[in-house]
Amino acid sequence: MATRTETALRPSSVGRPDSSYAVAAGLYVAVVVAPMVVLGLSGITSSAAVLYLSLLGAIAGVAAIAGWAVSRSQGLAVTIGRAVLAWLLPIIPFAWVVGVFGAAVVGWGPPDIAFVLTVIGTGGGAFLGIILLGMSRSRYTEAVLSETVELAQWEARLPQRWRYVAIAGMVVTGILGISGLIAEFAFGIDWAGWFYWLIFFWSLFAGVENPRTFRVTEAGLAVGRPLQHRFKPWAALTGYTVTDDALVLQTTAWWRPAYRSDRDDIENLDTVVASLESVFDAHR
Repeated sequence: MATRTETALRPSSVGRPDSSYAVAAGLYVAVVVAPMVVLGLSGITSSAAVLYLSLLGAIAGVAAIAGWAVSRSQGLAVTIGRAVLAWLLPIIPFAWVVGVFGAAVVGWGPPDIAFVLTVIGTGGGAFLGIILLGMSRSRYTEAVLSETVELAQWEARLPQRWRYVAIAGMVVTGILGISGLIAEFAFGIDWAGWFYWLIFFWSLFAGVENPRTFRVTEAGLAVGRPLQHRFKPWAALTGYTVTDDALVLQTTAWWRPAYRSDRDDIENLDTVVASLESVFDAHR
């Protein structure tokens, strides 16, 4: 069944991206690319008004073109959501930081506006990249679930101790990010502003108290949050364990964290365990 599901999800079989996805993708491309137009234009004029209007115009124009191209691309959202390297979407905008500050290090003095454009391209691009990543994975998951059979389902939060760890991570990254901005603008400590980027890691811990929905299907495991759904084929999971406080699903990749569910939140634990045992036995 898993093999047939993967075969069915060819780009031509899942249709074109919906309008909301096309808009998000167009804005993502625009925020990352449009500042380059303004950076080039800054060599011709230093008028703040001209550069500001140019930035707005470039963002609108690139977003319209990129959004239209995405809307015409058959199966693009599902293809990106299935790709292993989809996580690069929020990482690519940091090329602005590497490029501008790298140029400064080697002796090329970028214009003052380059630093403003870096904040726009990196900050806005990373934010939109996170959104686009979630949308891509959700659409891939929806496509797979429409082609497979569900065996079990449960809702659960992270085990309590892991929730405490995540909350601590939110507090630390939030405090460091805000403190960095205060240190830079109030006390003139330029390097402290770099701590601002830690705020983006805060999003990794957001919603830690909210339960996730897990679906055991013949093709793999679907994990759903309010704004994002992910799908992992059984080949990406090695097995499961049941401890005193958690149901843990281990992944094959060492850098990917296991999926942990608070055992007390699972109402039908016996049914869930039986379903997991059957699918892992079938895929060994």
